[in-house]
Amino acid sequence: MSTSADDLLPPLLPITPNDHGGWVVAVSTILLILTVLASTTTVISRVRALRSLPLSDSVTALGCILFIPQTVCINLASVHGIGKHRDALSDVSFRIYTKNLYASQLLAILVLTCSKAAVILLVLSLKPFEKIRHACNVALGAIGVWALASLIGLGVQCKQPEPWHFSSERCAHQHALYIGVAIVHIILDMAVIVLPVILLWTVRMIQWRRYQISALFAIRLIVPALTIPGLLSLRPVFSATPPDPSWHALMPAIWLQLVLSTSIVCNCIPPLRRVLADLQTGMMAGTVTEFFEYSVSGGHSNNTVDRSGSRSGSQIGTKKSRSRRSKSRNMFQGSSAVHSVDRRESQTNLRDDVILQTIDYEVRYDGIRRTRTSPSCEEESFRSDV
Repeated sequence: MSTSADDLLPPLLPITPNDHGGWVVAVSTILLILTVLASTTTVISRVRALRSLPLSDSVTALGCILFIPQTVCINLASVHGIGKHRDALSDVSFRIYTKNLYASQLLAILVLTCSKAAVILLVLSLKPFEKIRHACNVALGAIGVWALASLIGLGVQCKQPEPWHFSSERCAHQHALYIGVAIVHIILDMAVIVLPVILLWTVRMIQWRRYQISALFAIRLIVPALTIPGLLSLRPVFSATPPDPSWHALMPAIWLQLVLSTSIVCNCIPPLRRVLADLQTGMMAGTVTEFFEYSVSGGHSNNTVDRSGSRSGSQIGTKKSRSRRSKSRNMFQGSSAVHSVDRRESQTNLRDDVILQTIDYEVRYDGIRRTRTSPSCEEESFRSDV
């Protein structure tokens, strides 16, 4: 059935030379979907592994929840003003635009606060040494002071009783306020990155694993890297002649959404490392195979010896396991001779280069939370939480 051009509906968010607000709506909505997916996957994986949700992941989830109304506010501001010229907006549209932009700024501070605090809480949950614990407490205090000062500063950035009504006559030093908030945000993010990396170098750990986990936390460098161009994009908003803040607010709004989304997603990356390991070892189904059971217990399965345990540990259960296997072999020898050959071949193939990875991830550290009695115990606790 053919459809004429007259029967087609107009685009939901038209992009015209005088209206670019649709770009903000599209970008912010896509980022929100990705952020919610990452946060949901993290929560599910942590609950599966630990049978509970740690405080750090709860704070990250709270940041994701706050990101939802923040995105709604920025989308409403885009529909009514962002990306449009001021002279093309009615007074009602401009008021809706400024109110929603004002609310999105306050919610953005709360989202960033949650994302920063979650990393510090993760480090504290690992029970680090006293110096690192004091540094984490100082960082948490600095984050709280920054959040409170930013909320107060943004809350009164323009004259009362309508602090959301942005105009050069009613708002003083707005540009300097935004720069100050962003600079402290960058400094705190650098501290949030450095603290877990320092912790990694104080525990006894395999070198390649130390670099691997450090890289997971260092991915958060993307957040300050995105903040810098966001600061530079503010210049036309306050220095353009003639002033047209709603038109020039397009790029700052996009950069802000990118910063908020990556800040939450970067918190989800270390826990998602466990999900990738589950997929690689085939443990997402929740079943324990015979190969997995033998490889973990240090015993034998048919003709293959588990090399991951010590020699003495392998010899302890040899006699008992041989007697049990001989009984079961005599019982089922007549009915499953053909299948046993196939199983031995498949198990031999499955064991190649897999045993160490399975023991390292799924059995020894999932759901185990130990207090640190030695540097080696601290490494086990770190693997369990990260």
